[in-house]
Amino acid sequence: MLFFLLRTALLFSQDTIAQNDLLDVANENYRLVFTQPEEAFQRAAIIRQQAQEENNQEAELCAISTQCVYYESKNNFEELMLTAKLLFQKAQAYQNPVYQTSAKIDIFNAYAFNGLYDKAFEQLKQAEKIIKKIEDEELITILTRVNLFVAFSNYYFLQKDYENQLKYLKLNAHEYEKLPDEKYKERFRYIDYSNRSRVFIDLKEIDSAEYYAKLSLSKESGYQRNDIQFSNYVVIGRVSTAKADFKHAVSYFKEAEKVKGYKNHLNLLALYDNIIEAYAALDEHDKAKSYEARRDSLKLDISENKNKSLLNLLNEKQTDTTKQYLYLLAFFIVLMAVFMFFFIRKNRILIRQERISKEYLKENPENKSGEDYSRLLEMLKNNDPAFMPYFMEVFPDFTPKLIKTNPNLNQSDIEFCALLKLKIPTSDIARYKFITIKSVQNKKYLIRKKLDIPKGVDIYNWFSLL
Repeated sequence: MLFFLLRTALLFSQDTIAQNDLLDVANENYRLVFTQPEEAFQRAAIIRQQAQEENNQEAELCAISTQCVYYESKNNFEELMLTAKLLFQKAQAYQNPVYQTSAKIDIFNAYAFNGLYDKAFEQLKQAEKIIKKIEDEELITILTRVNLFVAFSNYYFLQKDYENQLKYLKLNAHEYEKLPDEKYKERFRYIDYSNRSRVFIDLKEIDSAEYYAKLSLSKESGYQRNDIQFSNYVVIGRVSTAKADFKHAVSYFKEAEKVKGYKNHLNLLALYDNIIEAYAALDEHDKAKSYEARRDSLKLDISENKNKSLLNLLNEKQTDTTKQYLYLLAFFIVLMAVFMFFFIRKNRILIRQERISKEYLKENPENKSGEDYSRLLEMLKNNDPAFMPYFMEVFPDFTPKLIKTNPNLNQSDIEFCALLKLKIPTSDIARYKFITIKSVQNKKYLIRKKLDIPKGVDIYNWFSLL
């Protein structure tokens, strides 16, 4: 799943209404934040100060908006919220509905990234009310409305309501087609095609997803939208995954990873998950594990940033009823932090156990030339329902011993234990049973607990002695 933030309204509208050199500089710096965020952030502070001295309201608002993009790219949700609220206050004081709308969208992003979707949606409704008060159909109004439609689309993406997400993308396309300048339309189409490809991949419409992603890439013409390139490569990689072409999938995901510039944490987490899945399918488990480590590290960083921003929200003035809700929210945050700790700890245990199992199987392989083993393996590959009856003929004491160890084992547990008795490796179990390697590892973990297998004993070794 990809959460894509489109910031096109300001990007184009500022070209149209530039009135002096400082505003031109502010506009150019806004573009720069997508490719060189650190440099753009430093310049934004200077532009803000100069704009205040010259009373150049629009240049000041543009600089603050640039800072919002920067904090968003750094996953600094606390500063994003504070800066977005400042942008709204300034835009309100300067009676600038375009930047009021933009600020509301930034606040929406801050709430959405923290999982506060009701509050996030309320910000979009407020932004909608603001833009509806503008009665003209000038270029800047059209572009601002385009940006708001994409924000609504993002909201429905987070709700996994892909039909409504596509609906707002179509409204967005209808809006930008009103633009008088063909070059603006082309750039919006380039972005819109990328947006559509992500919706279609989530809807499992593979051909449409591939068509729009490649169409978007073909429209690339020096737009310097690294976020669009990133998204297109990820979608084409997911298309390759859906076609079981995992080598090409990895190559596309690697291209996405190499794209520099702005990438929000949800995009990166989704990319890591896709790379892990592709490497696992290719049986390149060491590479998959390296990306699992990156993903877990990023999750911890994001968890810390969410905690900071949510705790800031706790300090906002609220009614007594709302305060009780926020205390519950704080408890939930602590609970999530504990969950993340045990989740990562469990993953490390699984990795260590898997490494020990590989070493054991390498030193103690099953006699694959044996007639019983060969027949059982063939039945397993063919998903033959006679597998378990024949297994019990070959190992008549196996099931009674298991039941004696734990009478609460169900039939699914016993069948899984049979695979371990036959020393079937994790990757082969996943392939024969059409499940993920992670699912197999988790099942092993549960079996160890149910059978009270000592931590220092390899699970295959334990079953070989049963």
